[in-house]
Amino acid sequence: MKQNPQCGSVRKHKSYALNQCAMYRTTSRSKIEKVLCQPFSAIRRAIGDYSRFSVQPKSDPFSSRTPRRARDVQKPKGDLLKIHNRVLRLLKHVQVPSYMQAALSGTSYRKNAEFHANGEYVATLDIKSFFEATNRSRVFSFFQSRLECPSDIADIYSRLVTCDDSLPTGSPLSPLMSFYANSKLFDALNELSKGNGLVFTCYIDDLTFSGDFIGREFIRAVEGLVRSHGHKVVSHKTKLFKPGTTKHVTGVALVNNRVSVPSSRFRKLRMINAALQGRADNHGFSQGELLSIRAGVAGEIAYLDAEYKNLSRRSIEAVRKRDRQVLGDGRLDYHPTVGVTLSEGEVPPWVVQPPIE
Repeated sequence: MKQNPQCGSVRKHKSYALNQCAMYRTTSRSKIEKVLCQPFSAIRRAIGDYSRFSVQPKSDPFSSRTPRRARDVQKPKGDLLKIHNRVLRLLKHVQVPSYMQAALSGTSYRKNAEFHANGEYVATLDIKSFFEATNRSRVFSFFQSRLECPSDIADIYSRLVTCDDSLPTGSPLSPLMSFYANSKLFDALNELSKGNGLVFTCYIDDLTFSGDFIGREFIRAVEGLVRSHGHKVVSHKTKLFKPGTTKHVTGVALVNNRVSVPSSRFRKLRMINAALQGRADNHGFSQGELLSIRAGVAGEIAYLDAEYKNLSRRSIEAVRKRDRQVLGDGRLDYHPTVGVTLSEGEVPPWVVQPPIE
């Protein structure tokens, strides 16, 4: 029996089949109003309400990776953003195949890599301009075929969640919607993988396969299948890792059948430590900023390998120690150490002064 749509938050741990989603068989304007928690006039006005801007990713002086190019961003605003978040809340609790390892609670880039830890061979491929290539026609098909909405309602849904005939890059909904709009492709890739005795996962536009053997013929079959569904593979990013080598999957290293930390993370940590110790360029960062950056890198390392959790703890404690030196302990009583940002003779703000008689 289909659930009664509510405008409040979906319960955190609730999980249901797609045909139990509140958007399933939305057959009228009054029902779409209840599903999206907006009057129909506001829903129509919200279509196309995006902020458009270009973002130049910040370069990381402690990384050897090539800086990413500037990208155009379309970000929903006002009522449209509320609608995107509403659709996201509803779809987040729909059950998905185990190969889908992104944009949902319980998924992560680390877990995606774990699926392939035992693979003798691992192949990774990347779909080109995935959001841009996912056009409104695919989104419309999802709402009409999978959610069984009549064409006029499917048209409204598809116009609400797309921008300029593709998925908007700045929407919180786009990563999950890209899966549903391309589910036929992913299901076909999964079947191809099973037919060859392989394990398949997708992490948004990253495709990973693993097993006892992967040949070039299989990779060509994957590329052909991707093309048949209207997408292209970024050929220069395709990697085939053979037995006895370190495999790199979504930013994670697989070594000896276990998740490990990529050497690039440790190299970055050494560069930051050198900057903190004055042995290398600090690239304009203050000591406090460097400590925070180091804590972030150490946290990533500990997340990938729990053996380094003490490294993360020490890095976090160094940040806290610095904060205490600068800001005090936050209590409203006398603190014997004057913060380094205070002028000589200046009274720290956390010290309670006696009343003037």
